[in-house]
Amino acid sequence: MVVTKHFAVHGNKYRKSLIKYILNPAKTDQLKLVSDFGMSNYLDFPNYEEIVEMYQANFVNNDRLYDSRNDRQQIKQNKIHAHHLIQSFSPEDNLTPEEINRIGYETIKELTSGNFRFIVTTHTDRSHVHNHILINSVDLNSHKKLKWDYAQERNLRMISDRLSKEAGAKIITPNRYSHEKFVTYRKSNHKFELKQRLYFLMENSKDFDDFLSKAEALNVQIDFSRKYARFLMTDMPMKRVIRGKQLDKRQPYTEEYFREHFAKRAIEQCLDFLLPRVRDLSQLLEFARELNLAMSLKQKNVAFTLTKNSQSITVNNQKVSSKNLYDVQFFETYFEKRGEVPDIDQSQLISDFEGYCEEQDKEKLAYEDLQEAYQAFKEKRDQVQEFEVVLADHQIDKLVKDGLFIRMNYGVKKDGLVFIPNRHLDIKETESGKHYHAFIRETAQFFIYNKEASELNRYMRGRELIRQLTNDSQTISKRKRPTIDTLKKKIEEINLLIELGTENKSYQDIKDEIIKDIAQLDLTITEIQEHIDHLNKVAEVLLNLDNNDIENRRLAKYDYAKMNLTAAIKLEQVEKEIEIYQIKLDKSIDDYEYLIRRLEKFVKILNEIDSSKDELKFEHSEKNVKE
Repeated sequence: MVVTKHFAVHGNKYRKSLIKYILNPAKTDQLKLVSDFGMSNYLDFPNYEEIVEMYQANFVNNDRLYDSRNDRQQIKQNKIHAHHLIQSFSPEDNLTPEEINRIGYETIKELTSGNFRFIVTTHTDRSHVHNHILINSVDLNSHKKLKWDYAQERNLRMISDRLSKEAGAKIITPNRYSHEKFVTYRKSNHKFELKQRLYFLMENSKDFDDFLSKAEALNVQIDFSRKYARFLMTDMPMKRVIRGKQLDKRQPYTEEYFREHFAKRAIEQCLDFLLPRVRDLSQLLEFARELNLAMSLKQKNVAFTLTKNSQSITVNNQKVSSKNLYDVQFFETYFEKRGEVPDIDQSQLISDFEGYCEEQDKEKLAYEDLQEAYQAFKEKRDQVQEFEVVLADHQIDKLVKDGLFIRMNYGVKKDGLVFIPNRHLDIKETESGKHYHAFIRETAQFFIYNKEASELNRYMRGRELIRQLTNDSQTISKRKRPTIDTLKKKIEEINLLIELGTENKSYQDIKDEIIKDIAQLDLTITEIQEHIDHLNKVAEVLLNLDNNDIENRRLAKYDYAKMNLTAAIKLEQVEKEIEIYQIKLDKSIDDYEYLIRRLEKFVKILNEIDSSKDELKFEHSEKNVKE
């Protein structure tokens, strides 16, 4: 799979030297593996030196126009003159250098929505072919600079992965794994159960030592003394131990992996404690050192080194948190926006932090409670509804080795691509052709790619994806309520059977009772869904009030006033209310489906009943309907 790296380019001179390096004819097959976007090419057949000067002139002219139009300068952004990306491919991908160059070009074109000049060069001088990409920091219209943040990092990775998958889709292996095989694997393979136990232990452990001590409570033996980490579940009929690298090929379960996991949690905990209490960045660095956390600030990245029990672990800022990037720009922006804070008692810093950690970790389960809590966790996990949706042909955008991409609408005049991996798919062949069945859990997350505007990329929950897919395919998922038209046809069928099959009016009473209950539940479900939609909108508004994007924040403030929300409404309260109503919705849908099954059974009974059947036979049939 493709690996991407980002570096900020500081200084005009360094940008020119970088252009010279990435265009090296010896690395780019004599400039044959070079592509660009938005460049003014005033030379017909430029040589190496001329094309370097031409690209540099394009960037410099772009910068000057920006400087002339912007009297209010963005100080931090002025330091950045370009963005340098490295996109590396594995030799196992079997992609040609030309394909790799095209992938790089399309990746950046989609990432920037065609608003920024860039150069893509493909280097073939190493065993792994890789792209060097240089994006000018100023857009084509010269009125804004490219803001590189966590969202951009995520979009770059996701877009790059998607295009790589699409490029590798020319040859699809016949032995594709499927949802059916995945379900079998989950039930029979010890690896899945082991990963679940380790995940549960990690979530309920304070630190690495606590994790090791609690492993015995879930019958997990862990051995880090050898070359590979070894795991054994003593309550399972395991013939041999499972190595850490067998659990996850991308991220082997090693001692370093677990130590880093708890280190990242401790670092984020320390930052959450210090940031609201310190005046500025220098005080943050000072107080962090007292809490055994060293911060090394570089041009872009920040390296955090946590020391505990004479052991030091260094973690890059990109790995620390999924909520914040914690780079230099993040800290500078944070302290610019926040107001004055009262001085804190430095002598009480360590004790206050220990109290804060105890408060944060109080929900971690004790050793004796782990076994029972884990069984409850498994039951809850197994109760998560999984829906089956049959995909229509027009929804499928492209079939790749690892799954397929579907095209769907997710808002007003918004459409995008969603990747469904093989473990969520079953491909069934019939006489009429291939049918693609998607199995999606409500709690799962899927990424939406908007090819025209990468800033609109976002994650979508499984329940939302199910609703969208069902609407687009015009099919009914297993737990989706029948449409009004379907019910009308069913009722017409019942009326006809009653009319032709019997004159007994008790049949009509049974039908009317069932239809009445269905109608009432339909109304209840609709009301609950509307309330959940409203609560989700409120949660979205509350969440976006602190969004870093000014436009998102402005829109959130508008909706906040429009919906007459007050400061008393908290996000946590709204989330709890959504959970309560979701439980009500699930129960109502279960009741609804039960009544539909009764209705279908009633039709079957009517079909079996002859007009000559007596009252006794009818009473027996009525009893069957009510069961």
